[in-house]
Order: sequence, then structure tokens, then C-alpha cells
Amino acid sequence: MFFLAWKNVTQRKGQTIITLLITVLTVATFVLAHSLFTDLQEGMRLSATRLGADIIVLPHSVKSEAFQTIFTGEPVNEYMPDNVLESVRSVKDVQLTTPQFFTQTLDESCCSLSRPYRVVGYDPGTDFVTRSLLNSPNGSASPANDKVILGANVTSFLGGKAVILGKEFYEAGRLERTGTGIDDTIFIRLDTARTIAKNSPYLQNLWQKNSPDHLISSILIKVKDGASPAVVADEINGLNLGVNAVATSKVISSARNQMNTVSHVLIWLWLALALTAALALIGRFTALARERKRELGMLRAIGGQSGDAFAALTIEALLIVGAGGLTGSIAGALLTNPILTWLRGSLNLPQGDWSLASAIYQGLWGMGIAVFLGAVSALYPAWRSSKLDPQEIISHGELD
Repeated sequence: MFFLAWKNVTQRKGQTIITLLITVLTVATFVLAHSLFTDLQEGMRLSATRLGADIIVLPHSVKSEAFQTIFTGEPVNEYMPDNVLESVRSVKDVQLTTPQFFTQTLDESCCSLSRPYRVVGYDPGTDFVTRSLLNSPNGSASPANDKVILGANVTSFLGGKAVILGKEFYEAGRLERTGTGIDDTIFIRLDTARTIAKNSPYLQNLWQKNSPDHLISSILIKVKDGASPAVVADEINGLNLGVNAVATSKVISSARNQMNTVSHVLIWLWLALALTAALALIGRFTALARERKRELGMLRAIGGQSGDAFAALTIEALLIVGAGGLTGSIAGALLTNPILTWLRGSLNLPQGDWSLASAIYQGLWGMGIAVFLGAVSALYPAWRSSKLDPQEIISHGELD
């Protein structure tokens, strides 16, 4: 039966190609949609568990949407006086605070980096974010001035050394993946970041009124156990410090709403496509059974059982959708990473770790969907063919 099914698949190339294309499109769309949904869910989980800070404080001149920079690698070149830090620390239920200084996104033209990365200055003495994420066994959360800590997505320096705006730096450690902009960030000491910013030709217009020596870009806050980050953020905003404090849970909630919207659209689009594909495949396999009526009749007439006709059509269907499922799974997996890159820049959504293992896992889902669609679509035509009388099949040109 397998040999007979294989010969029919290879000899009817036109019909096989049409059926293949239907399956490939359906499976590729499913794998892509399922991969995106799974990766975004993982990114949200990582963000919620590894972001570290309960509240982020930025200058008031930064629009609220800019808090989405938590999930991207874009810098916010807005600054506030560092004396704001003391006022924030005095707020009730504030347990830990640490400042950061944003320089700029550095590209290959200025530095010996493989691609653009954000460079952020941090204070090793008060930092609690990078310290908790540091996963290098020999890493240090308080590196020297010429040492840096790399986010999870930052390519390791060639030879362990990189030149950033004319200054040599060495890798001191690497952070765990968070699904946020931290993954695309190079962390250097706060005073070193200010020196780089002061000497950067791209930022000179920012220092015409204030030197960067006493400026910071953000304050990360961890509240005491049992305290509400939203309430603490409101108290900070009420001090009229010229800052905007937002609980990171609010940022994550906003990102989750965006993700749910995208996911619902993807799911409904795929369900509509799957229904259309199932109806098209049923029509294809029903037509296939009609065209092979005499062949099936001869098979029965020479001693074949009713189950043989059923098996022949089912195997043929599974061969076609299996090939289509494999092709569609590969296509969907290959398209996932470019789409995730586009989403990262367009929608500021946190993302998980897309890897070869993830692609294989999603591909297996695609193959399962393909086999299911093939089995369901071929079941009725194959059952009809197995129930017809051999003499009726041979003597009549069409199925009833």
C-alpha cells in the first residue's frame, strides 16, 4: 500500500504540488504564530522574575512611553541632578536605590563591537540589579574602571577586549537573560560612563549648560517587603522633584496587554486559515478518490480488502501533508527570528530566548498539526472508497 501511494504521489505532480502548498502555508503560519506567542510569553515571565527593580524613576521630561525602554536597547538621553537620589531614598518603604547613567547606543563606526549596543553606567556600591543577574563564575559585580559587564545578548569581546570610543575595556562578567533591554546593554562604572559621555562628540550639545559629572539618567528602586510599588511611586511623584516614577509592574502590565492583543490576532487569523485549509484538503482528497475509482476497483477485484483502499488513500494523504508539514515547519521556524527582531523594535515587547531547541520544538508542533489535518481531511473520502462495491467501482466512472 505504501508503494502504491508513493507512485500516485510522484505521478500526479500537479495535484501533489497544490496540496503541498496548502499544507505548507497552513503549517508555516501555525509554527510562526505559536513560536511568537510562546517566545513572548517566556519574555514576559523572564521580565517579571528578573527585572529586579520595583520602581524606575526617570526625568519628568521623559514621556511615560519611554519607560518601554526597559524592553529595548534604545538610550534615553535625558538627565536629572544626582541630588534627587537622596530625596528618593528618604521616602518611606524605599529599601534599596541605585542610579544609572545612559550614554548612547554605540555602533561599529565608533567601537570594535559586532553590532550596536547600549552602554549604561551603574554604581557598583549600591547596584542590586546586575549583582543578582551575574551568572559568570568568575564575574565581579564591582569591576575596575576598564572592566565591563555584558548583557545576555552582547557578543563576547574578541580576545576579551573591546575599544569603546577610544578606550579599552575587558569583559568582567555576563548577566542572565531577562527578556528586556538589559540583555542588549554593556554596563560600565558610573564615573567611567560620565567620562565617556563628556568626551563623546555625539553628546556635546547636552553639556553646554550642565556637566555630566553630577547628572544621572534613572534611579532603580526596590521597596520593602509588603509595600506597594505603585503607592511608593505616587509618593515620589508627590515630592515635586521633577521626576516621573513608575512601578515596573505597570510597565509589564502594559507590555502584557500589547502581547495579548498581538496573540489574539495571530490565533484568530490562524484558525481562519486552518479551517480554510481543512476544507480545501477535504475537497482535494475527495477529488482524488473520484479520480482513482477504477484503480481502487481493480485493487478490490484482485483480492484486496476494503481496508486496503482505505489505507492506500490515507497513506497517500499522510505522505503529502507530511512533506508539506516538514517544509512548513522549517519555513515557520526560519521566519520566527526576523519577526521577533521586528517586534522588538516596533512594539517594545519583552522576548524569550529563541534557540535551535525552540525551533525544533515548534517544528514538532507543526508536524503534529500537519498529520492531524491530513488524517482528518482524508478520513471521510478514504472511508467512502472502502465501502463501495468493487463491481460498482469498475463499471461506473464516478462516485455517487
